[in-house]
Amino acid sequence: MKENIAPDLVTLLYPVAELRTLPGNPRRGDVKAVARSYTRFGQTKPIVCRHWEDGNAYVVAGNHQLMAARDELAWDKIAVVWRDDLTADEARALALADNHTAELGGYDDMALGEMLKSVAFDKDLLAATSYSDKDLEKLLGEVTKEKPPIPYVEKWELVVECKDEDDQEQLFERLTAEGYAVKVLQL
Repeated sequence: MKENIAPDLVTLLYPVAELRTLPGNPRRGDVKAVARSYTRFGQTKPIVCRHWEDGNAYVVAGNHQLMAARDELAWDKIAVVWRDDLTADEARALALADNHTAELGGYDDMALGEMLKSVAFDKDLLAATSYSDKDLEKLLGEVTKEKPPIPYVEKWELVVECKDEDDQEQLFERLTAEGYAVKVLQL
């Protein structure tokens, strides 16, 4: 099958038949989701490989990308960046870091909902993201849940700690300009 590779990556193409997945890779990924993305957008970032002492070329980062290209899409080639300068232990550490650092991030649900809404009009485009209409509905439901009513009080007070006198002065001027009654307290 004809590969779908970003033009800037074409010089990095390498035969998928000569690549092996990393033995003992603990990460389990959704190969079909990667294949959906590749089908729509192509490969936009290379996988990372290393030649090992046994003479084989193993994927350090991008095992599921290789599986999607090879097993789901029947590509003959994939873009590869080589890191033969790494020791075997460094390559394993890179594999762990590549997987774990992706898990450490999170989402701003409001921004995610807005971005999903911007592509949801095109069902094929939404499918390529591996999000569904249900995901979007659930996310928007979470974001737009009604907040409990704030009980009425005569007066609200807020104490803000400023980093220095200049910061305090700027905040005082800004809040006063916005119509807030502001008092400076010395604590």
